[in-house]
Amino acid sequence: MSTLAEETTEVPAGPAVEELSLREGRGRALLGTLTAAHFSHHVTNSLLNPLLPSIRDAFGLSYAQSGLAVSAFALSAGLANAPWGVLADRIGSRTVIVLGLLLMGVVSVALAAAGEYWHLLAFLVLMGIVSGSYHAPAAALIARTFSPRVRGAVMGMHITGGHFSFFAAPALAGYLVFASGTWRTPYIAFAVAPIVFGALLWFVAPRVQEQTAPGDRFAAFREIANVFREVGPIVSLSVVFQFGLAAVLAFLALYFVDVRGISPAIAAVLFGVPQLVGIVGSPAGGWLSDHLGRRTVILGALTLLGPTIFAITIVPNEALVLVLVLFGLLWAMRSTVTETLVMDTAPPGRRATVLGAFYLANAEIGGLGAPLFGLLAQGVGLATAFAWIGIAFAALSVVVLLVGRRL
Repeated sequence: MSTLAEETTEVPAGPAVEELSLREGRGRALLGTLTAAHFSHHVTNSLLNPLLPSIRDAFGLSYAQSGLAVSAFALSAGLANAPWGVLADRIGSRTVIVLGLLLMGVVSVALAAAGEYWHLLAFLVLMGIVSGSYHAPAAALIARTFSPRVRGAVMGMHITGGHFSFFAAPALAGYLVFASGTWRTPYIAFAVAPIVFGALLWFVAPRVQEQTAPGDRFAAFREIANVFREVGPIVSLSVVFQFGLAAVLAFLALYFVDVRGISPAIAAVLFGVPQLVGIVGSPAGGWLSDHLGRRTVILGALTLLGPTIFAITIVPNEALVLVLVLFGLLWAMRSTVTETLVMDTAPPGRRATVLGAFYLANAEIGGLGAPLFGLLAQGVGLATAFAWIGIAFAALSVVVLLVGRRL
């Protein structure tokens, strides 16, 4: 059966571009630079959740207000993905990625200057809008320059940059907050990274872009619908998990501090453990999906994720690291391979647009989870809320086990 990209005739493939290999220097240089750029993209927009205990104390926030802060960033980032993706298909992924990285550095410094809660919300919305500029254009650039035979492995290696950033940045930020006495210090200190790597990417990334057919305003909507028909059920199941995962991650550091009695600095490090393990999980998931199939890897990860999240709520503190390691492996495999499946299915001329729509749905649904979970925690307590969501995840994994073969 032909793929959707092969069947699509409304969007030409664009100018011929030499496919790069990981065996040659140019391919390794591009992948290394993109991975570093991915790392720099997240050094400041990864700090909100792990530093939430310190930010909560500085502004005197309730659980509901803390959830709203997380949601302000997540929802704006989700909504921004689609327009950034459309722009990347029009002017080129390279230009959009570099512009977004430069803006990220500027917004990070501005966020550190927030003096009131509403200032914080406003700058988090702005940071979210800028954050939407990276993932869809970067994935489209990877799909454009690397062969489908290695696409899962390349995407997995690229995503390790984000995972390492989500570990290293919060860990170092926790130390900086402890040393300086304020959550603002890391936002200022880390702002230089996206500017530096954005400039580097400008010189390394190829100056190519897809060519879309002019004059048809509704073609993109049809193509998004076609992609949904082809992979919608399994992608939707992965996005359902994202709803709960976003809630868990938003309050995980607070859970460690308020329920487990762990210090804020150690909680920030523990929060980053799954991200550190993602450095292994993402390329492993991508490699496995190249050999076993995307759907097989996604369903396997979803089946095991529920029991693992439930285990986070019942194991003693001494065993938390082991459970977080397994959680990080499964989480990275699920997200990496889901993105690659969407990338494979999208037509070449509008990959960034289709991926932007996927990231929009993923982030918006996830963004709704944080404030709703905050309200639940406000009413029944954070410990009870985590226990309930752990049980819900375990039940959802049972559903995956029962219906997965039909997807």
